[in-house]
Amino acid sequence: MQFSRFINYTYFLIFVILLSSCSSTQQAYLRTLKLAIDDSQDITLQTSEINQSPVDLIYVKKGNFPTIVLALAFIENGQYKWISADKATLIEKNGRIIKTLSLDHNLNFVAADDEDPLISPSTINSSVYWHRQIDFGHSHFGLELDSVFSQKQTQMLTIHENTIETILIEERVKVSDSNNSIFSDNTWINFFWLDKKSGKIIRSKQKMMPDGEYFEIIYVSRA
Repeated sequence: MQFSRFINYTYFLIFVILLSSCSSTQQAYLRTLKLAIDDSQDITLQTSEINQSPVDLIYVKKGNFPTIVLALAFIENGQYKWISADKATLIEKNGRIIKTLSLDHNLNFVAADDEDPLISPSTINSSVYWHRQIDFGHSHFGLELDSVFSQKQTQMLTIHENTIETILIEERVKVSDSNNSIFSDNTWINFFWLDKKSGKIIRSKQKMMPDGEYFEIIYVSRA
């Protein structure tokens, strides 16, 4: 996935050194850096690189762009900050992306009176509702979204050499009726695959905003 065509190599190398002194992690980052400007090639890490990495790694695919690797920079208040080789950042909580940085169209803010049902995904049965507001881009503030969650069938996922039994959680998202006339894409479906054994989200396919692109995330370190 290409987040940016202009990469500050010196800044990035300093960041890598500060983040970790482990050669395997640096190798993973450098491979990401090398391929981040290649529009045609997915990045696939070796199992040994994942196992030896002192930080968690995820695969991320944005729309039709190739897959890249992001590394966990820090965890704060339950929020996970993932950074790519070209400094794009995804911040997620309970498996949901709640903020992005350095993308063409960023999600800036998510606010809700009630907790995201994904905080306890194993308890989702059917007809679980959630309402929230989001700010995104440079001109959209307080856009209201309504979601309905349901638990679907069990699926087996194979990630590298591991086969994992998962429960598929489906989230149907709709833009509030008072706002939907300004977007061409007012409804969509997000998918979250829950590891039946650990209770953690192991994969997701989610769109953060109307007229946006899907982000597919695989938590390879968890797998």
